[in-house]
Amino acid sequence: MNLDLWSILILIVIFQGFFFLTVLLVSPSRKSKKENVYLFSIILLLIWFLGEFLAIRNTYNVGFSVFYGTRYGSWFLLGPLTFFYFKTITDSEWKFAIKHVLHFIPFVVFCLVIPVASNESLSIRQITYGMLAVFDHRKKIVTPFEYLYSVVFFVQFVHFGCYLIYNIKTTNTYAKNLKSEYSDLGNVIWLKLFNILLISILVLASSYLYILFVSDFYRRYLDYIYVLPMGFFIYSIGYYLSGIQWLSIGEKAKKYHSSTLSIHEIKIYSERLKVVMSTDEPYLKNDLRLKDLARIVDVSSHSMSQIINQSFKCSFFDFINQYRVEEAKRLIISEPKITLLQVAFDAGFNNKTSFVNAFKKFEKKTPSSFRKEIA
Repeated sequence: MNLDLWSILILIVIFQGFFFLTVLLVSPSRKSKKENVYLFSIILLLIWFLGEFLAIRNTYNVGFSVFYGTRYGSWFLLGPLTFFYFKTITDSEWKFAIKHVLHFIPFVVFCLVIPVASNESLSIRQITYGMLAVFDHRKKIVTPFEYLYSVVFFVQFVHFGCYLIYNIKTTNTYAKNLKSEYSDLGNVIWLKLFNILLISILVLASSYLYILFVSDFYRRYLDYIYVLPMGFFIYSIGYYLSGIQWLSIGEKAKKYHSSTLSIHEIKIYSERLKVVMSTDEPYLKNDLRLKDLARIVDVSSHSMSQIINQSFKCSFFDFINQYRVEEAKRLIISEPKITLLQVAFDAGFNNKTSFVNAFKKFEKKTPSSFRKEIA
């Protein structure tokens, strides 16, 4: 195997990936988290893709045709694994059931059963120039088997894209539910980033295929358009995400019509809440939860949610962040020399992204724009 610089970089990423997998296996605190089972599988699958590319790039024959799984549909496996990863994180009650095995049928059928059981093989042109070579304008004889797997090769990326779209919906629902109990959505930011990176891998892989089979412009180094993002994902994000403490959603609140609070009591507690917010300033605590505020006001979490929703017409998340934004404005005005990042922390936010998003929502401008206006 004649390794160039790019191939060496891919090998480094593969070794980094195996190191990460080892950490997941030997760390008691990480291997006990059920979501890490799927994260482990996702990383292992991407390592497989990188190893497959490295073997093809260096014309190294592994001797096991299924190893070159992209040709047969190995991307059918990536979508379900990300789906299970997201479901495990966003729904603490979700468990893998027998019915979920159905998600793996396309992978098992096209990548394992048919290639192993069939005596037919792909054409040399497909193997050398890519699976979509059957669709070019050159004269050739294409067997049904070869045509089938050229279609499968394309469909596996569409299949993966459908799962990523569903993951976006799952993340948005998770964020909406978190707002009823938490004052910070840092977990959601990282979950969205996870999905964005996977979408980037898909988009760049599609761009590579377009350049290769639709356009006449192709250079060999363009192969790395769709390979390097996998390496970036493994190297930069995987380890960090394995250590996140995901916030769980409690039991969904019952309808407010079953509440024992009267209109008069809601008014009294809402006034008490205003006093608590102005005197105790609990919003400065960046990990403040609904139950923490309820404890201070001396009501149940369910009642506190009702008080905020009905008296202030917003979620707990927005209620707390309104106070934080007001505190941030006060700090920007009174202490013009401190950095905006310090303003964010001092106002109760635990990262700059949440700070900027909240400020834009309530003030219709960024913190930096606000600072310039008052300068």
